[in-house]
Amino acid sequence: MAVSSLRFTSSRRLSAASNNAPPLRHGATGRAVHLIQFSLMDLGHAMPRSSGRLYSPDAVFGDETRAVVKKFQRSKGLNDDGEVGRLTMGALDRAFPRSTHRVHLHFRAIAATDVRFEDAMRNARTVFSQYGIDVAFGSGQSLQLRPAQKRLFDRIDQQCNWNMSSGEYDQLHRLGPPCPANHIKVYFVKEMRGALGCGGHAANRPAATVARAAWRWDMGHEVGHVLLTSAFAPVHHSHSRNLMHEAPANNNVIKVLTHAQVKQIRSHTCCLGA
Repeated sequence: MAVSSLRFTSSRRLSAASNNAPPLRHGATGRAVHLIQFSLMDLGHAMPRSSGRLYSPDAVFGDETRAVVKKFQRSKGLNDDGEVGRLTMGALDRAFPRSTHRVHLHFRAIAATDVRFEDAMRNARTVFSQYGIDVAFGSGQSLQLRPAQKRLFDRIDQQCNWNMSSGEYDQLHRLGPPCPANHIKVYFVKEMRGALGCGGHAANRPAATVARAAWRWDMGHEVGHVLLTSAFAPVHHSHSRNLMHEAPANNNVIKVLTHAQVKQIRSHTCCLGA
């Protein structure tokens, strides 16, 4: 059986579990376990011991996870063996046929980025879709700047802060056609002072800025800052696997979010019910 829910399709381990090759069982660790735990929590199953740690849910298939898997199996009339195999994986896959939330991004480019746009977009979608959040393409435009604007925005020298109601960022975020107030603009620029990205923006004008040299997860990271807002702490997560780590590693290891981060993101006005 092939999994079809976007929550699970990025995990080879869960694809294997859906064919009993082998099932996911007690003692397993890693992102596949994290995704199963998160999905069970989204279905209303409390997992206090597994969700209060640094990597939250903790990605450890321990006693609590096995007990909750058994409870889910009984609710679906399945054999409660506490393992996530073909039938249990199929039931979980059917429980999430589509995304529950959607974030619309509108792109405005001054410079091409080292990471292809298609890759940056796919990486952001992969991370957020694990939690039922679809990252949708709203529009895109290559900005044609006047000479004075080119000189101003060739390098963004303003320090990145949360509130960008004045200065270069504010001027930059006013460029290009408008978009709905509950959508996010993403600007690609040549260079930024001391940063590869910035999620700061003026109130009621959500926007992120990404530099040409940004790494493969940085666009999703800056969109994450916009959605988490300045009210969320910590601003940067200490776990290297988390999308909101201060410098998400530039590798193919798919990043994750914590339960608290996802709860905050889903509550943002730009994270709409799908």
